[in-house]
Amino acid sequence: MNTPTSDQFDQFARALGELLRSARRECGWTRKQMRAAMCAGDDELSLQTLASYELGTRRISVERLVEVCAVLKKQPDELLRRATTLAFSGHYGTRIKVDLLGLAHTTDPRLRPLRRWAQVRTQQSPAERILVEELDATALSAMAGIAGTSEYDLVQALQELRTVHDTGIQLADAISPAL
Repeated sequence: MNTPTSDQFDQFARALGELLRSARRECGWTRKQMRAAMCAGDDELSLQTLASYELGTRRISVERLVEVCAVLKKQPDELLRRATTLAFSGHYGTRIKVDLLGLAHTTDPRLRPLRRWAQVRTQQSPAERILVEELDATALSAMAGIAGTSEYDLVQALQELRTVHDTGIQLADAISPAL
């Protein structure tokens, strides 16, 4: 890995914050409920601070991350790995290509809520158009919300879908000449 840029550090903070927010929501907690679970002692943690961690506008210390992860019953190293993958792999904050045809026919339960959207988009496309849609960070975030998953998990599922669909196309191309 090369030395991270300032933008990548910002992306990392936003990615980690989004993962923390997803973990909190998995617990079914509001920020206020999470703060109550964390503040057993004198250490007061404001709702504003929690919000700024989740938005990625404030850096979280390692000690605080471990404390937050303990309350959320998440492994800090796993959240850090996922945030690092998002921020430094070039997928976070950039445009993601979505294979609409593959998404329209997927049986992946993580992507099922997005199938109808893909079916409509493929029907609206002219036959000669390549059925790929590029999603920016805002669209990805909205779709993750619709799918009930984190942006990280959505990107992973979409990448797996593209890999399976691309492999299927390559196999079909390899078989077609022999027919």
